[in-house]
Amino acid sequence: MVKTVSNDERVLARVDDVVEGELLGVEVDDIELVLVNVEGSIRVFEGRCPHMGALLAEGELEAGQVVCRVHQWRFDGCSGAKVDDPAICLKSLPVSIVDGQVVATQTDLQAVGRHNRAPFTKSCLPGEALPGPRPWPLVGSLLSIDRQAFHLTLEAWARQYGDIYQVRLATTTAIIVSDEGIVNELFKARPGAFRRSSQLELVSISGMNTEGVFMAEGERWHKQRPVIMESLDTRHLKQFYPLLLSVTERLGRRWRLSAGQSVDVQADLMRFTVDVTTSLAFGQDINTLEAEGDVIQKHLDKIFPTIQRRLLTPFPYWQYFKLPVDREAERSARFVMDEVGKIVADCRALLQAQPHLREQPENLLQSLLVAVDDESRGFSEKEMVDNVTTMLLAGEDTTANSLAWAIYFLVKYPAVQTRLREEIKAALGDGLPTSGDQLRALPYLDGVIHESMRLKPVAPINGLEANEDFVATGTTLKSGLALRKGDFIIALTRVMASREADFPEPGAFRPERWLPENRANQVNQRAFIPFGSGPRLCPGRSLALLEMKLVLVMILQQFEIEARVDFNEVKEALAFTMSPVGLRAAFIPVEEKSE
Repeated sequence: MVKTVSNDERVLARVDDVVEGELLGVEVDDIELVLVNVEGSIRVFEGRCPHMGALLAEGELEAGQVVCRVHQWRFDGCSGAKVDDPAICLKSLPVSIVDGQVVATQTDLQAVGRHNRAPFTKSCLPGEALPGPRPWPLVGSLLSIDRQAFHLTLEAWARQYGDIYQVRLATTTAIIVSDEGIVNELFKARPGAFRRSSQLELVSISGMNTEGVFMAEGERWHKQRPVIMESLDTRHLKQFYPLLLSVTERLGRRWRLSAGQSVDVQADLMRFTVDVTTSLAFGQDINTLEAEGDVIQKHLDKIFPTIQRRLLTPFPYWQYFKLPVDREAERSARFVMDEVGKIVADCRALLQAQPHLREQPENLLQSLLVAVDDESRGFSEKEMVDNVTTMLLAGEDTTANSLAWAIYFLVKYPAVQTRLREEIKAALGDGLPTSGDQLRALPYLDGVIHESMRLKPVAPINGLEANEDFVATGTTLKSGLALRKGDFIIALTRVMASREADFPEPGAFRPERWLPENRANQVNQRAFIPFGSGPRLCPGRSLALLEMKLVLVMILQQFEIEARVDFNEVKEALAFTMSPVGLRAAFIPVEEKSE
């Protein structure tokens, strides 16, 4: 814990905690720092990557270099200089070692803090001057939106009113932003200046999932984030890879049993991601891919649509009476919570039988239970349960839908399917990779995934609420945007990634734009934020990409995919995440196709 040792000195960490070969993140007075031990010498730098604000402590230390986990920017662990561009350099914090502790002065700390904050302009564009659709009394513009595809309405208005406009939804006025400069400023200013919408707490089902890391703010977020990240770091993913491989093979067996038949792609992928999440995060393989009947995935699918529908309802009727759809959702929520209770009970029994796991937890749930039992950590039982539920919900929907959209494009563009199969064959042969490292040498596969997420992001909108007055400068507005405490902002992430200047022929599906030799001229990485940006970048990013790569490799090695639906019938539906409704395909084993 960071503490004051004199009027002008703070203890950042114990020397023994700054392990050689690892990164240590600390937070002091809302200033993030990263501590590095290179050959016994301790260095301290600003904790956020200057590119897009990701927490550097969540990256890796490789060969004495600090590697950001988002776009792999590398900084020298001694000087802080960017390896390929020394003009960019991390702000260094002078420290001293006193009685086995790393100590810094308040003055030097504040200097780093000022360096981290953007130089905001005094001028602004007042909210009341923003254009937007004309609201109706009481309901605002609610009657003009597509309830099943809210994002499409907002994107259409962006084409009409520009990068920044406002819309009134019943009693709430939302400021809609697709200027990539402003959006990145807002995301980088989290969690201090912005929070998730407080409306989410009002529409939750039976009070579930309001204290997990997704909804946590302030001290609760700072407390929970490291526990979540530790369970999803590179070391744990490497240990988990054999089990991920096993679940992927199980998905392949399921599609072989239905060879040539029409398959509900998204439903099968939801089962896959539930199996992956429960295995990795909770140490339990519930095997929904090979089970029938009342599987947990069927109940998880009812939760997000209910939350989305409530967000777009002008009156919170569910607080007074329940419609049949609300009662069904609450029954599903109770089923999920009962299943979570069983998972937690099994894990508690395992920790009691094997006490050594308390010293080295093997998964997220074990880490959370250890934190709950350690009174000094201040973890509540509800926080633990809500983080388990968060992992189930987020791990199922986002990755499954991203994979479904990637398959949509592979079916739509057979030439892409052929080229990707050739790359996989050349790099891996006919067998699935035995380690995640083998998946790194597939640049065209990376391009297919990135281009799919650019055109069909599962989070096309991202909502924020201002904790304080804030002025953002942006890239296209000379005067900037002034926000007041309590203002609600919605970022349109797909619109950001759909501009000709940033992505030539932005409407075209072109995976080759992401190849290393093309990126400089065809990709603006700051406009592409499928996992968010800044300190609250999605914790599951690395796991999601690993799942997607392995599943797509399995598909291209073992199957050819054919459409079993008119592509004009596949619609985008937004139920907290964007899914392809009506996507059906046939998975034909390659040996049958060649006969």
